[in-house]
Amino acid sequence: MKSKLFMLLSTVLMLAAACSPQKSDKAYTITGTAEGTQDGDTVFICEMQGYFEMIPVDTAIIKDGKFTFDGECEGAALRYLMPIHAGEPTTMAEFILEKGDIKANLIKGEGKSNIEGGPNSKLYEEFEEKCGEIGQQMNEPWQITEDSTKSEAEKHVAQEKLDSLNKVLVAYQKKFIIDHVPSACSDMLYAFCSFSFSKEDQEEILKLFGEKQPDFPVYKAIMAERKAQEATAIGHAYTDLKMDDPNGKAMKVSDYVGKNKYVLIDFWASWCGPCRAEMPTVVEAYTKYHDKGFEVVGVSLDNDKGAWVKAIADLQMPWPQMSDLKGWESEACAVYHVQAIPANVLIDEKGDIIAKDLRGEDLLNKMKELLP
Repeated sequence: MKSKLFMLLSTVLMLAAACSPQKSDKAYTITGTAEGTQDGDTVFICEMQGYFEMIPVDTAIIKDGKFTFDGECEGAALRYLMPIHAGEPTTMAEFILEKGDIKANLIKGEGKSNIEGGPNSKLYEEFEEKCGEIGQQMNEPWQITEDSTKSEAEKHVAQEKLDSLNKVLVAYQKKFIIDHVPSACSDMLYAFCSFSFSKEDQEEILKLFGEKQPDFPVYKAIMAERKAQEATAIGHAYTDLKMDDPNGKAMKVSDYVGKNKYVLIDFWASWCGPCRAEMPTVVEAYTKYHDKGFEVVGVSLDNDKGAWVKAIADLQMPWPQMSDLKGWESEACAVYHVQAIPANVLIDEKGDIIAKDLRGEDLLNKMKELLP
């Protein structure tokens, strides 16, 4: 019987790392062997998401005892090689995906595989080794803090030791990133470590990235997100949207802004449970304040028109609705930096954004304040 893992891996569409007939400056090649496999077996490159969920991003078939991947990557990324034999993974080996040649000798079971990468791989190994040493020093005091037989005084001393070692770890991470600018490894490590840094440290590192390595993917993504957030910040003018209503007629948000005292752009979808749970509150706000100059424009992130139209009726939403039926690829997501729904933006008569993400009582209280 095939395992659930094998069935999942076998049905996922592999999109990344397409082979190019002419190598670019972002090209990589991975060649290797996998102990415990045979010709015809599959090797996956996986990305870890969430709580250790492995998402396949490319696949290769073992032939003559070897496997090969060819593709392109921007910067450096932490990935995993997972060979499959008889429906089960034989091992899972961590490596740094980067441009250039990578050689892998994958050892079955718990044995340490040998993967020889490029300069970013070597930097990452150095970084991991030092972090591991500090982590080992943290084990004993951590165990004391978790030990119910230890006194409060002992736990207090252990916690102080933990806090001190954590400061050492964070200081090392920051210094390593800065010392190795410019490098794709520094860019990648910032994504891993930035949550531990103070706001001042984050800005210091990002300023250095902007000066020395502005073209790496993590930095570019952070800057793009900031730009999107600034464009939809409170106090900024709104950006118009044009899509079709449920009858297929084109409509725009600007059809309503300026003609009402306040317009709420409400981002939702028929498949979104929290959106459906929130909708009675939006209906209540609309019912109470529509005659006073409050309008709602629904922007759906649906793909299925039938489901969208049915949800409008089921949830008794009387306000105008629009959608391009592109789901998360909707223009609205990019324009208004929508990364989760429900979400909303409140616009005044002048066209300025005056509030965002008003949910539950916050929406009702805001409208009571604006339209008493």
